[in-house]
Amino acid sequence: MIEPIDPDDMLADVTFRKLPGLIIMRADRFQASYERRPSQIEGDNLLFTVGTAGGFSAVQLGRECEIRPGEAFIGTAAEPVFKRLSKGCGSLTLSVPFSMVAAMVPGLDRKFGLSIPAETPQLRLLTRYLSLLEKADELAEPELQPSVVRHIYDLLALTLGASSDAAVAAGLGGGRAARLREIKADIERAIGKEDVSVGALSVRHRLQVRYIQRLFEAEGTTLTEYVTGRRLARAHAMLADGRNDALPISSVAFEVGFTDHPYFNRCFRRRYGASPSEVRASEKARRRQGPSVN
Repeated sequence: MIEPIDPDDMLADVTFRKLPGLIIMRADRFQASYERRPSQIEGDNLLFTVGTAGGFSAVQLGRECEIRPGEAFIGTAAEPVFKRLSKGCGSLTLSVPFSMVAAMVPGLDRKFGLSIPAETPQLRLLTRYLSLLEKADELAEPELQPSVVRHIYDLLALTLGASSDAAVAAGLGGGRAARLREIKADIERAIGKEDVSVGALSVRHRLQVRYIQRLFEAEGTTLTEYVTGRRLARAHAMLADGRNDALPISSVAFEVGFTDHPYFNRCFRRRYGASPSEVRASEKARRRQGPSVN
């Protein structure tokens, strides 16, 4: 049941994403009271809600919480709940089968109705991981969904207090995947602008140098190889873009972080089988021909 506080302000924007074993809901809702009564109970999913804007109060199993942005409420679909949303309330909710997380978190059912502080590192890692997934639109890729869901289970278990054995496993699964994704996003943002050496990344992400190196080694590469590949991909995109035709190739190399022009040329030819100037000329010719007609 929903009771709006102001009948003249009832705008809401709610997005559901349904994945195998997981529902993600982002919502921006109007000021109102929400109540789920015993007659409306269906299933026993864990409902984990993070405040993203404004705030809300929640009462479940006799426990009351005030949730501000960045904080999380641990709820269950198996019990009635009452929520009062402030004006401009935004939230992110994960709906997960109880059994999928309970096996990793001792006494999970005793945590219903409680909150998690915004400064909790595991909670912040979980929310950043979800944000990166949404920005990359990877939640819409069916072939990626099973691994993404497993990683979210792991991060959720870590946030809720996984047992020691489960925490180790979750850290090797979802925790490692989230860290690697954050580092890759940082590299993509910083190429040509900031230092992306292992030392700089270690400082920015507060991780040990060897840990970062191992993240990439687990993928069958090295940090240096990955960064070089991303620099070359950025350079190739710039050379293919007609807006950069007047930009010297040496400037393109410099903009993506190469300070040695001959080294850039060698790396580029190894990667693409052609020199930067040949790629630029080929792209110019392709643009002059216009789109192909089948």
